[in-house]
Order: sequence, then C-alpha cells, then structure tokens
Amino acid sequence: MPSYKDTKANTWYCKFYYQDYEGNRKQKWKGGFLLKREADAWEREFLRTKNFQPDMLFSTFLELYDSDTSPRIREHTLQTRRYIIKNHIMSFFADMPLNSIDAKTIVTWQNKLIKKGLAQKTLTNIHKCLSAIFNHAVRFYGLKNNPCKVAGSPRLTDQISKPMRFWTLEEYRSVIQHIDDIKAKTAIMLLYYSGMRKGELLALTWDKLDLEECTVTIDTSYQRLNGQPVITATKTGIARTIMLPEQVIEQLKTYKAACYRPEDSDFVFHWEKRFIEQGIKIGSEVSGVKRIHVHGLRHSHASLLIQMGVNVVLISKRLGHEKVSTTLDTYSHFFPTEEKSVIERLNII
Repeated sequence: MPSYKDTKANTWYCKFYYQDYEGNRKQKWKGGFLLKREADAWEREFLRTKNFQPDMLFSTFLELYDSDTSPRIREHTLQTRRYIIKNHIMSFFADMPLNSIDAKTIVTWQNKLIKKGLAQKTLTNIHKCLSAIFNHAVRFYGLKNNPCKVAGSPRLTDQISKPMRFWTLEEYRSVIQHIDDIKAKTAIMLLYYSGMRKGELLALTWDKLDLEECTVTIDTSYQRLNGQPVITATKTGIARTIMLPEQVIEQLKTYKAACYRPEDSDFVFHWEKRFIEQGIKIGSEVSGVKRIHVHGLRHSHASLLIQMGVNVVLISKRLGHEKVSTTLDTYSHFFPTEEKSVIERLNII
C-alpha cells in the first residue's frame, strides 16, 4: 500500500491492514518518517515479519530468524552458527512445517547425530543452536512451545568427559621461567593472572593498561575472519576493569620498553600466529610440566582464585561471565567438596 504525506509535520506515514497468524484482520499505522521510501521500507519489513504462519516450512522461518538475529551477533559466532545449520540441521528439518516438529522428531534427529560419532560437546552445541531457533519462534512469533526443551539435550552414555587441563601455581612458575621470548612470556603471564580470553588479550591496546594503578580494562575481542582482523565486543558484551599483581605490571613495563615506540592506540601484542602456543610448548617441554591449551590459562586463573578462597562473585567479574551461575557451572569441580571437612565445621557449631 502507498505511504502518505503528513503536511502539517512535513513527514511521511504508512497506514495499512494486515492479517495476523490467527486470521484476524488488523490495521497498522506508523508515522514520523522523513522520507517516503523509509515509510515504505518499514511497511514491507513489518508485513514480512507478520507473514509468520505456524505451519510455514522450517527453511522459510529460518530466513526470518537469520534476518532478525544476525545484526546482533559477532561475525565469528554467526559463521559458526550458519555452519552448524547448514551441515547438521537443514538437511533434516528444511521441508518440515514448523508446528509439525515435536519432541519425538527432535529425538529422531538427535539419534542420527549420535550415529555420526560426534563428540558430546559438539552434540550439545548443535542442539543449543536448534533450540535457539525455536525459542525465537516462541518468543517473537507466537509458536506454542519449543520441542527441543521437551526432548532434552542428547547425551552419550558411554563417553567419559575429558578433564579440564590447567596449571597449578607451582606448575606455572616452573614453566614461565623457561620461556625466553619476552612477547610470549608477557602474554602468558597476563593470561594466567587475569583470566582473560585469548581474543581479549589480542585486542588489548596500551591505553587499556594503567601501569600506575595496576589495572587493565577489557572491553573488546580480536578475531581473524578470512585472514582479516575484526575487533568486536567481548564474548558476553561485558566490559570490565580488573587489577593485576605487581609482578605482571613489572613484566609489562619491561616488555613495553622493548617495543619500538608504542603508541597508546597500538595493540599490546601485535598478531602473530600461535606465538602463545609456541611459548607454552617450549616452556612445558623444558620444565617437564604437562602442556595445556591457551584457554587452559583462563582455567588456571579460575582454579588459583578458588584455591585462594576468593568470593565466586569476584571470580565471575574477573572472568567476564554474564552470570555467576556460569562460573559455578564451569568450575564447580574446583570448589572444595570434601564431606569430612563439612562435618568437622558442623560439629563446631
């Protein structure tokens, strides 16, 4: 339908009828547009979203879902999501009406995934991706329920979870003394004592470090997509400023003095493929300490704080978790749970 000119306000508005998914005819009005094409575009977008029908094909709704959510997601996360949908979801659900997909259908799909020999973590991530699609349909388009919640997440009964790999303080000290490369050594030290993610470390610029107040502000993340650097918000979108121990500050000062005329806006650690991994490898081999992944340094920091008895709320803040429950779910096995010590404390009361 055409848009109209509001001569008094010198703006444009659109006024039209549409049919909701229950078949009711309704009128919609929206004004305040500076240009006619803006009013026309708004009407087209509104009608597109209102064209939702519970019996539309899954593949058709997926186009709505992608259009609604992709602007709000980090590019790397979006690529991962689209890969999962293309390779593990679309081939099974594409031609099914959305409201025909029930818990039994989900279980059948899960069993097919299990037969592929996928790891438990992979299965869980794929299931979460599909569940998010149905959650969107429930929350914004009136679908009655999410069948993924009824079916539950797929579980492998015979797969043993791999233990979380991290360094104790003694192991870290043994490794770090055998790393000669100043860039790798400084990066590993900062990761161990801050708990920041690798992407957050690589996005760090000198102006985010206050070497006098001993703080670091973490508000961005570095990714490489198609060989090009991309700076985004942190994984959870949470910015945080945390304090660093003096030994880390001194190492940063030494490292900065070794850099060639660093500017405030320069990256602290200019991107170099696997320089942190290489430092870990060398330090582990020379010291004889088990080798861990870069993310294991984050686990190491969490373990260290828990062993020190630090409040879980503060640990969650330092790690940049959105919820304290995330910290508890991830590191619950690090907290002391020996029943004997509990009884000893209860006996004192």
